[in-house]
Amino acid sequence: MEIILFQIKVKELTLIKDIKYPQEAMMEYFKRLGSFIEGVIGYKTLKNKKNMSLGSVLEKQAKKYKDKPLILFEERVISYKDFNENVNRYAHFFQKKGFIKGDTVVLLMENRPELLMIHAGLSKLGVIPALVNNNIKGEILLHAVNIAEGRALILGDEFVPEIVKIKDKIKLKKPGMIYVDKENRGTKIPDFIDDLRPHVSAEPVTNPSVRPPINSRDTLEYIYTSGTTGKPKATELKHQKWLQLGYGAGGVSLRSIASDIQYCCLPLYHNSGINIAWSTTLMHGGTFALKRKFSVTDFWDDIRKYNASIFVYIGELCRYLNNQHAKDNDADNPLKYILGNGMRADYWIEFKERFGIKRIIEVYGATEGVGALTNLKGVPGMVGTLTAAGVRMGEVAKYDTFNDELIKDSNGFIRKCKPGETGMFLASINKTNPFPGYKSNKDATKQKIIQNVFKNGDCYFISGDLLKLHPGDYVSFVDRLGDTFKWKGEVVSTNEVADFINRFGIIEDSNVYGVEIPGMEGRAGMAALTLLPGEKMNWPALAQYVTENLPAYSRPHFVRIRKEKDATSSFKQVKTELQKDGFNPGIIKDQLYFLNPEKKRYVKLTKKIYEEIQQGFYKF
Repeated sequence: MEIILFQIKVKELTLIKDIKYPQEAMMEYFKRLGSFIEGVIGYKTLKNKKNMSLGSVLEKQAKKYKDKPLILFEERVISYKDFNENVNRYAHFFQKKGFIKGDTVVLLMENRPELLMIHAGLSKLGVIPALVNNNIKGEILLHAVNIAEGRALILGDEFVPEIVKIKDKIKLKKPGMIYVDKENRGTKIPDFIDDLRPHVSAEPVTNPSVRPPINSRDTLEYIYTSGTTGKPKATELKHQKWLQLGYGAGGVSLRSIASDIQYCCLPLYHNSGINIAWSTTLMHGGTFALKRKFSVTDFWDDIRKYNASIFVYIGELCRYLNNQHAKDNDADNPLKYILGNGMRADYWIEFKERFGIKRIIEVYGATEGVGALTNLKGVPGMVGTLTAAGVRMGEVAKYDTFNDELIKDSNGFIRKCKPGETGMFLASINKTNPFPGYKSNKDATKQKIIQNVFKNGDCYFISGDLLKLHPGDYVSFVDRLGDTFKWKGEVVSTNEVADFINRFGIIEDSNVYGVEIPGMEGRAGMAALTLLPGEKMNWPALAQYVTENLPAYSRPHFVRIRKEKDATSSFKQVKTELQKDGFNPGIIKDQLYFLNPEKKRYVKLTKKIYEEIQQGFYKF
């Protein structure tokens, strides 16, 4: 242990060499070093079952920190003690209603403290909240609600209109109640929805008794993902993963301490929000400054207002911030440590220096919770190394993109990439990084698992991502394979969008894919459409259909009309050549249309409009 500590100290001391006040710096250094060591030990020990859970951590911290602020939200300040007591009210209410360990409750709500309270209250009972993406609507929302097989649905009053539209098709198990949190607003609600707050306010504030206690191997929540193909799937996340991410992101990476205030504007239905940002704060005794939604104009004012030192990001948000006009006081802010994914190498250093950030920790991981990578040294453009906290997270395997298959050696095992080569990332499935699978979808679960990969008996998770291997086991993100792409920080299922477009009518085939736009993170949606013989597209009607029913991130911003379907003889859609063509009218002879983001209508994509898009004229 002494050798390990010595190695850590030598590495860590280089981080504080430029601090002006050595005494204060050393005190903070030793606190953060302690957090780092605790994080490494905690991450490793959680490979075995522990009587630990989100609820047990909350109760311990509420006893320790009591009146210290845990949540800052708009004008509200909620202490550790008050938060835990409110959480207990929810737990007692659902316990009296007969909810038991293993039951599911669907949760649809914007960022607010009540979402975290309900999430924690249910988790104390072993009841599993299914965290639905609050951008989805209509049939896609209905699908997400129904596959959870919940015994109740809890929604924020902001989503009552959407639920009203689909209420007759919602399938819930008994008692099948729908509750609403009105946030003390006078929102009128229909008779089939019950106001939750009056019920909960009458409940006791004592910690609920659950026997046997919830442990680290119990399921904490369901988070929705496309899983690289098809409609949304509910991914099972265990308390073990929440605890590991708290130790890993908070202790090992951010070295979070009790004096840190973390600003969170990421949606809490996302892994980054609920399992990284939230766990980091709660496990290390910090304060969580919560925002309903990201606002580029409010961001730095909020950071200064809350005196926030930590922020968990996605690359798109950092790009928005970096694209704002420079100000003299850009670096005059308390934000020092940021962690997230998608920070591009081309503005990494600029962002760090412009805003006075001490450390940028880039990470990589799937919603499914397998194979998280971390770039602890802040090497621009890298998503991490293949080993984290002494645990081998996975391998970059040789992959034939043309034939869509992993490349094997003469013994039938998959070949590993060498530095400089690009391949498929395969994440190791083991006790430390289990893959519980997708709820009610055994086929999709099986499709993500591959066995006897590099040797007999091993097991890996198929990420669907191409990574490039660099010297020192560093890896950089290259592309996402399969039937998804990422836009506006969201993963878009091409099959889901194509199915939706096909229901518009007059369309024989919809081939949806993502295309790159200069200066933008991820890929914007594009659809190659083949019309039924003799049909003509009604562009105003299509624009209305798309904008009223699809969230902004999954809309096809570009449409290409094809004479014939782009598919193989086995009817598998071909996207590679279409993606290479992009949306350039200079090389594409087909009809091209562009969904003007301000006018929300499709217009012919001319060379002039194409150049304006290249120059950043349009705000997507």
